[in-house]
Amino acid sequence: MDARDIALQQSAPVVTVPRYGGFTPLTDNGHRFLVTGDGLWLEARRPWLYLRVPLAHQKSVPMPYGCIGRELSLTFGKIPRNLVVDFFRYAVDRCPQECVGWIVWNATTGEMRLVFPWEVSSGCSHVRYTRPVLNEDEHLVVDLHSHGQLSAFFSTEDDRDDRGEFKIAGVVGNCDRSQCSTAFRLCANGLFLPLAFDSTGMNGQIGGRDGYPSSFC
Repeated sequence: MDARDIALQQSAPVVTVPRYGGFTPLTDNGHRFLVTGDGLWLEARRPWLYLRVPLAHQKSVPMPYGCIGRELSLTFGKIPRNLVVDFFRYAVDRCPQECVGWIVWNATTGEMRLVFPWEVSSGCSHVRYTRPVLNEDEHLVVDLHSHGQLSAFFSTEDDRDDRGEFKIAGVVGNCDRSQCSTAFRLCANGLFLPLAFDSTGMNGQIGGRDGYPSSFC
């Protein structure tokens, strides 16, 4: 086998889920693909995240493997509500210009903080910034940006920027109105999972009807 193929398969292996034996979740940071009795799944672990989600379902061909369920858990429990609200207020103050903010988690202290990256340029329909240099034990959890007077949505440019990352992404729009619009999603290496979040930013559920636990408090 080509050495490059070996390296790729070692970085993201394929594992079959046993039908009769117990399933052992991924323990190291990274991701892998799971072949189950009903299709193909993505399993990923980061210092702050554990995720197991289906990629493709099939029932036509009997497969001699077991089945698993969806799971999403955050190491720190829940994202502090006040940090999200603080960014909302900052976005309203910056309107009609767009702005950005990061919520980062410290794996050593367990603390979370809101970081405002250095902006290279910003306007009513764009913002360009330099990625903050985090401490070794800090991790990006939520990547936020605003849309000024425009509504909240994820653009094709956002899709390109978020591809390949594991993080929660959020957009705040209509910042000139009494009630902002919002859009949240979990980014998982090119897979985008919509997140339920109410328009005030006070309550939210990751996964909505898919059964994931609430991740904002």
